[in-house]
Amino acid sequence: MNCATVKEWMPHYIEGLLSPEAELRIRLHIESCPDCAQWLEEAREMSALWNEMENGQESMDALDFPDITADVMGQIEQLESGRRERAVRATMARRRTAPRTSWVHYGVAVGLTFLLLQLGVFKDMAYGITEINGHMSTSVSAWLNSEGTNK
Repeated sequence: MNCATVKEWMPHYIEGLLSPEAELRIRLHIESCPDCAQWLEEAREMSALWNEMENGQESMDALDFPDITADVMGQIEQLESGRRERAVRATMARRRTAPRTSWVHYGVAVGLTFLLLQLGVFKDMAYGITEINGHMSTSVSAWLNSEGTNK
């Protein structure tokens, strides 16, 4: 049995939940491996601490702590309703101006396009696109022929 398996099954070994054969194999490994023996001691100490903490938890439940849940939830609801009101007001303000501004944007875009056409910015664009397509077609054909799939 290796150390990783022993460490994995250590909690079950401590609680006595293993079969007698598995418990014997783990015990023999622990007796021959100082690292696993130390791991067993640390695991037993942690188990004892855990059990003490669980037993101490019952006494903590008996203490009288004030219930602040309702107050906290009320504060959260107030913050959330204020946030919703601010969001609605901001959205309504945007909706009133959005249609007008969108037409202005479209108008500016049309005007700039017309101006660029008049200045001749787009006159060589068709030739450039055709040339790029030709280069791409040639390179794809060359690649396919080098792969041997389209000869």
